[in-house]
Amino acid sequence: MSLDPHALKIFIDGSAKNNPGGRGGIAGVVQYPDSWTRLDEQVFAVGYLESTNNRMELMALIQALEYVRDKCIGLGLQRVQIITDSKYLYDNYRRADGWRQKKWKNAAGRPMENYDLWKEFLSLWSKQKLRVDIIWRKGKKTPVLRQVDKAAKHAASEAWEVDRGFRAGKVGRSKAGRGTASTLFPARGQEAVIRVYRSGLVGRAGYKIMFEQYAEDKGTFGDKFTAFAATPELAAELHRGHCYRVKFNQEPRNPQIVEIVEADVRVAPFN
Repeated sequence: MSLDPHALKIFIDGSAKNNPGGRGGIAGVVQYPDSWTRLDEQVFAVGYLESTNNRMELMALIQALEYVRDKCIGLGLQRVQIITDSKYLYDNYRRADGWRQKKWKNAAGRPMENYDLWKEFLSLWSKQKLRVDIIWRKGKKTPVLRQVDKAAKHAASEAWEVDRGFRAGKVGRSKAGRGTASTLFPARGQEAVIRVYRSGLVGRAGYKIMFEQYAEDKGTFGDKFTAFAATPELAAELHRGHCYRVKFNQEPRNPQIVEIVEADVRVAPFN
C-alpha cells in the first residue's frame, strides 16, 4: 500500500535493549497531510524499565491508536495511516480477533504471548471513527523512519515507566550464547535430554520452556528450542540450569513436554 499525501501518517517504532527483559522504548512521529504545510512532529516517546521488542512494537501501535482517538477527530481527516517496520505487528494484527475467539491460542493450539496488549489493540481498533490503515515499511530507509527509530532507542535509554504486563520468568544463560534464537522443538513423541535456560508464563495459563538439547552421541549441547509444559505442575519442576530427560508429545506445531523421565541428568561438561 502506498502512502497517501492526503492522509495523516503516524510513524511508530518500539525498541528493547537486551531483549527480552531489557529496557524498552516507544516513539511516534506524525507526518501531516501535504496540504497542511506543517512540519513532522514527534507526538509520543515513553521508556520502560523491562520489556521485549514485540511488546514495545505493540505498545507503540496502541499509543498511535489512542492519538487518533484523542487528537484526530474533528480535524477534517478522511484517512490515517500508521507505518511500522515490525513484521510482528503487520503479520498478526488481522489474526488477533481469531486468537481472541480461540481463548488466545493460535491455529496450532499454542498459547499466544502478549495477549493483554492484543486485547487492548482490538478494543481500540473496533472503536476507530476514522479509516485507519496499518502499513509496513522497512526501517531506517527514510529520514522519518530513522527519526522515530532514534527516538524509541533514546526513550529506552532513559526508561522510567513499568510495563506491568511483562512477565520476566526465570532466566539463565544459554550455553550457546547470544546470537542464536530458539525454534519450536520438532516433537514426535521422542525422549531427549535438555538443559533449561529460560521459562515463564505465556498467555493466560501456558508455560514456555526454552532449552538446549544435549546430543548424547557427541557429548555436547546443540540447538536451542522452545516447547511448552503440559501442566503447571510439570513446569514448576523444570528448573533453569538443570538437565532433564523428558518426553514430548507428537505435535511439532505445538510441542509440549509431557513427562520428566529423569531429573538431574549428569552430562559431560560443556566445551
